[in-house]
Amino acid sequence: AKNTCQANTGNIPIDRRRTTTADTMAAEGDTVVFDVQMSCGGCSGACTRILKKMDGVEEVACDLDTQKVTVTGAELPPAEDMLAALKKWGEAAGKTVELAQ
Repeated sequence: AKNTCQANTGNIPIDRRRTTTADTMAAEGDTVVFDVQMSCGGCSGACTRILKKMDGVEEVACDLDTQKVTVTGAELPPAEDMLAALKKWGEAAGKTVELAQ
């Protein structure tokens, strides 16, 4: 796969808010976590831009060390919709994207 990453711009600290499973999060509408293969700041920046465009997403925190993307908001879109948007990027960038268990 073609490497589409840009120069490393550093880690974005992960949000330390309460994290629960995806099923609980969708019902509460507060936090959803994804496992995303990210190798640099370009990857995390792309994930942030994609998710921030979605109605209800307030914060996106990417952690390159743990390969986690944490999304928070009062009324998040369905986890499946966010996952589909990230997977579309993942296919183009040659990266894996999954809903964290």
